[in-house]
Amino acid sequence: MRDGPEKDANRTGLEDRERDWFQSHYAESAPNPVGLRERMRRELRSLLRTSGEGRLGRVLSVGCGNGVFEILLAPHAEHVVGLDISQVAVEQARVEARARGIENVEFRCQALSELLWGETFDGIVCLAFLHHLHEEDVDPFLATIHAHLRPGGFFYSQDPNQRGILRKVGRRLLGDRYDQHHSEDERELDPGDIERRLVRAGFESVDIGYIDMTLIPLQYVFSKGPDWLMRPLVWIDRAWCASPFARWASGFRAFALRRAGAGPVPEPHTGVAGS
Repeated sequence: MRDGPEKDANRTGLEDRERDWFQSHYAESAPNPVGLRERMRRELRSLLRTSGEGRLGRVLSVGCGNGVFEILLAPHAEHVVGLDISQVAVEQARVEARARGIENVEFRCQALSELLWGETFDGIVCLAFLHHLHEEDVDPFLATIHAHLRPGGFFYSQDPNQRGILRKVGRRLLGDRYDQHHSEDERELDPGDIERRLVRAGFESVDIGYIDMTLIPLQYVFSKGPDWLMRPLVWIDRAWCASPFARWASGFRAFALRRAGAGPVPEPHTGVAGS
């Protein structure tokens, strides 16, 4: 039992360090802004294509960052709630939404553990979030997500691929500099493992696809430019992810639907809310 308080203290310390890391990350505008926007446009196209719905309902985005994706999503949804632990990122998102006159997006600076789960959603999106969770927290988190979707509601995520070739090359070429672009708790995920976990959580129609090869890694390597390089990377990624080599892409997405007749709502998840 003595390990309990120590484990909780370690997690609290990790969450504090994660919050500090993301504050600095967004304050410095670390990704190439053109690359980030191209990436989020691609995520939106992928989500709309896989969901097959022209108009989405009420959507929760966990780890929304500075709101680029959520603002792009707004015209396709009834209402969007963006959640992030970085106050800097949330303020940036709010300013941008106000400047664009977007009124159906709400940004909250909260850890996921602070979310009041009395709310239900038509869709829940986790872009680059699952790989920040502790291994033992992934299953409870997915079960909670499933329970708070309406019947037929969707889950969509995007995360780094454990088999990604470019990530392995990057570690060799960049050495310690590779870690400058990654927070302490990050890890690559196995797409097959995420698929099994989604099924175990009660999801159906689980679909795994590969979506990134070069754009996400290189938007950090070329954070200060050249901006023109970002757009051709979208086409390079599309060609790679449509090829027989797709399983070695840098990132993958998961899409799943909530099964009808789910059980009772579980206790709220208490993991780290990254972005």
